[in-house]
Amino acid sequence: MENPHSTPIFHLPDEIITLILVNNEARDIINFGATCKQFYELVFNNDLLWKRMFSKTVPSAVVKHVCTRNGGNWLKEIIHFYKLKQTIHMELLSMPSAYNRRLNEVSLTDVGVFFSFATENNLNYYYTIHILQEIVKKASAKIDTNQCLKPLYTLTVIYYAKLVLRYLFHTYLAMKWLQKHIRIELTPVLVTTFFLQWIDVTKLYSDEDVEQKIQLLVTRVEKILEESHSKLKQNHHADGKKYTETQLLQAITKVVYNNSKVSEAYSSKTLDIVKVIDENDGNLISYGAIYEAVAKRFGLKCELIAFPNHLFLEWQSSDKPNEYYTIELSNGDIKPKRCCPFAHGTQNNYSYCPDSLLKYIYSSYMKTKGPIKSYKTQNAIHLWDIFGTNQNANSPYKNFFQHLVKYAQTPAIKTTLNLEYLEYVHLKMILVLSRLNESVSEVVNRRIVPKTRRNINITVKFAVGMVCYHNIYNYICVIRGWEADGTHLLIHGIDDLRVKEQPFYCVIAGDQSERFVAQGKYNLQ
Repeated sequence: MENPHSTPIFHLPDEIITLILVNNEARDIINFGATCKQFYELVFNNDLLWKRMFSKTVPSAVVKHVCTRNGGNWLKEIIHFYKLKQTIHMELLSMPSAYNRRLNEVSLTDVGVFFSFATENNLNYYYTIHILQEIVKKASAKIDTNQCLKPLYTLTVIYYAKLVLRYLFHTYLAMKWLQKHIRIELTPVLVTTFFLQWIDVTKLYSDEDVEQKIQLLVTRVEKILEESHSKLKQNHHADGKKYTETQLLQAITKVVYNNSKVSEAYSSKTLDIVKVIDENDGNLISYGAIYEAVAKRFGLKCELIAFPNHLFLEWQSSDKPNEYYTIELSNGDIKPKRCCPFAHGTQNNYSYCPDSLLKYIYSSYMKTKGPIKSYKTQNAIHLWDIFGTNQNANSPYKNFFQHLVKYAQTPAIKTTLNLEYLEYVHLKMILVLSRLNESVSEVVNRRIVPKTRRNINITVKFAVGMVCYHNIYNYICVIRGWEADGTHLLIHGIDDLRVKEQPFYCVIAGDQSERFVAQGKYNLQ
């Protein structure tokens, strides 16, 4: 039986070959182009092919910047991207051997090489972040399926990739916070998204995506108002408004709190404005920020007020300016505002403050996490290093904010920031910030000498997970870890080394506080 007639690849139209090649890796496409002159011209002069390949590699927003600002040389751009990717992989794999014996954490200046090639051109900063995030994403997915593909997709590489991402994001976000603060653009939704991006650097949280979701809610509110009042006679009020403020608030409440679940936990999931709107699962902060944003679009005087341990949404009526109401953050109910018995007079002497809201979000998040220590909680603690409230001499962000304020009137701060395409004034400022503080001098590759214990009869009585109670203070706690002796521990109130020559336990008490306590002070529950 004869074989059916087949068309050689040489006779296929260029469009068909392009459709075949676009489903291959870039290296395979280049190797294919090197086979003959016909395919060489097809591959290396095919802008459509490389534009599609580039679009598969990076997010669509970057494709627009390359098209409008870099002239749309797609082959050159994708070669540049893969060279940068290879460089990042090599630098990342070299970090464990360089820093695995260090006592202190890898500092900002230690990752200076990443800042060097991330600030080479306008797109490199975003490329670097995107490549590192993809490494963390792929490695985490493989590890979740009990795979460990050396050398790149390991827990060690994830650890160092997150460290580099922390410094890249935090340096950029410090500039962004000051710029938005000066322009008075730090709305509650932007403050919430800022905090979320600060703690979770493995994902990108876009302000534009948040604005699109808020606009979607505004459209839903308008639709509800039109449907509710379409059968009624359309009488405009004396002030020319189509709907009363009460009608607007009722419609907003219906949209924001429709089948919504209000969680008591303040996690990265319930602080994600986009996810809260999509899944109807948020917390008091996220719902308050969403409600305020939608209300402001309709011209309502709503403000999200934050004090230490206190958060409320306030509405001032335009018809009766002296009357204030509070909107319940859990369900949107409107109630007359009660006067504080300690207030001096009836006038409000407070207003929305983004710094106060940021502190409230931080404290709420840390209370939810309790003794849990993760890279997100560590990032949250670093938040106050930027603003100088932490008296940490070894902080990687020491003097950041003071330096930025000093140059607040320069183009580096006045020019609008865009992570996807940073201007050269922004890149220069980021590079200066990355070199602002010197790292703590430390011998990295020191020789590890086993310590000789003075007392060889030390016996550890309790194991991790046991429930014990304190002999003196009578509180119950759970053992989280232990040290064979406490001579190397810095424990407040204990300076005598002889007292420290016994096992010490890291415990979590009932109030979620964490501490080290000597073995002699505990008994089993």
